[in-house]
Amino acid sequence: MNNIVFIVNEHAGNGLGKKVWRKWRETIDFPHTVYMTEREDHATEIAKKCAESTDDLLLVGVGGDGTIHEIILGIVGFEHVRVGIISAGSGNDFGRTFYVFHTLKDLKEVAHSNSHTKMDIGTVNTPNSEYKFVNNAGFGFDAKVVYLANYSVWKSRLNLFRLGKLAYILFLIKELLTFKTFSFTLHNKDEVTRYDDVWFFVICNQPFFGGGMKISPDSIPNDQLLEMTVVNKLSRWKLLFIFGTVFFGKHTKFKEVKQYQSSDFNMVIHDKVYGHVDGEFSCITEKDIAYSCSIEAHAWNLANR
Repeated sequence: MNNIVFIVNEHAGNGLGKKVWRKWRETIDFPHTVYMTEREDHATEIAKKCAESTDDLLLVGVGGDGTIHEIILGIVGFEHVRVGIISAGSGNDFGRTFYVFHTLKDLKEVAHSNSHTKMDIGTVNTPNSEYKFVNNAGFGFDAKVVYLANYSVWKSRLNLFRLGKLAYILFLIKELLTFKTFSFTLHNKDEVTRYDDVWFFVICNQPFFGGGMKISPDSIPNDQLLEMTVVNKLSRWKLLFIFGTVFFGKHTKFKEVKQYQSSDFNMVIHDKVYGHVDGEFSCITEKDIAYSCSIEAHAWNLANR
């Protein structure tokens, strides 16, 4: 195996991954190894095996946020591994903050320089599981929309016509009309605050989620801190309006939006709600059970200039 490895998800972005990789593979003129993902979590398995069997490794992922999430999970803690990304997804929130390769020249420069930046990773702890996230993790309205869309027959049918995003819009409208808000208590340092009538809260390691929404404008992915955004006590139609302002990071001006910053958060969620990590379903919470979230500093190396 060469020390430059590509992990390609051809199905990312409703087939965009295949198109992007076809263009790149025609221009690559240096020794490399290629692996194609075949199933969920396969990228994690490949990345970990490569990290364990090579002393100096540049691992290049070709795919969307889900593929990138899986790759980074596989190499956390491996100091000799650098991760580079070629964005080929539908949302590409990772590429809005982190350095990604746009040209072969970019990739070659990084490959020869050994340059990188150490990045943080977040962890959500539930009573039964641990979930890591590169971008963000959340509970509530947005997580339920993601779950319903990803596991619906409509998304797979719409994907045949490259219209998979319409599934999210359909379920967003549905949940806007039917979602039942929830309550949770935030234990933040010496302060205990109960939030009722909550639509969602999200904990971020970088600013973007949901395909370009700047939910957490002040998040920096290697400052050893996380930011929490809580949205509660607002009408259904005002929520729709606020979503429109999130793309510009202007939602923080509304009194219904609260933000916190810390290296860790502890919450007791008082209702059953859906959770997500990096845009993928994680769990359904139990009533009145404690959950926590923390940052792991300098957990992986981002290949960059």
